Amino acid sequence: MPLRFLLEHLRPLTVLLVLFVVLLMGVYPATLAAIDLVENPNAAIGSPMYCNGTAVGSKLIAENISSPKFFEPRNASASDSEVDPDITPADAYGQAASVANATGIPQSSLDYLIQQNINTNADQNGFLAPEYVDVNALNLALVQLYPAAYAGFCPG
Repeated sequence: MPLRFLLEHLRPLTVLLVLFVVLLMGVYPATLAAIDLVENPNAAIGSPMYCNGTAVGSKLIAENISSPKFFEPRNASASDSEVDPDITPADAYGQAASVANATGIPQSSLDYLIQQNINTNADQNGFLAPEYVDVNALNLALVQLYPAAYAGFCPG
């Protein structure tokens, strides 16, 4: 009798367990992923950056370009992730003279683009976020605004 009683109660519990496992480990995460894909379509594919319609990198990962024509991301020793594309405004303004010398772009134009980048980031992140410069976005803007100085850097 006790074994029969146990089996009668065990079957519904097993069905409930399987049902909850499927719901909580399958349906629920898939639903959240689908909502995220609708709300943030670029985040699900790595937040790509485009130049002339071609993906040239990710907004989230620093592109290590060894050219004096570009602003450099934060040094690996200064970043916890070693792929952080953000630098302080002071670092960006400090690099502007060398980028101007390498490209022939007036430093005042570079300073303006740096300030625009800071303002865009502040608008996106709110007033509580610290000021920073997104090096990837800044370098991409340079390539797009000054194609003569950056010939061959953008596909297409």
